Amino acid sequence: MEGDKPKPGDCISCRIVGTGTFATVGGYALWQSRAVAPGTPMQKRVMAGVGVGMLIASVFRWYK
Repeated sequence: MEGDKPKPGDCISCRIVGTGTFATVGGYALWQSRAVAPGTPMQKRVMAGVGVGMLIASVFRWYK
């Protein structure tokens, strides 16, 4: 059957670059949510949420 062909996966360099990008952006967003960074407390909470979300995405990117 032709429908049973496995899908090709990402190459290792694509996984490394994708995971590194998500992790770097997540770390930067968390760094922007620190107490001494400019912005309102609500903006800092949003940035913290974005940072955590990006770090979680980097884990999913590596294993999927």
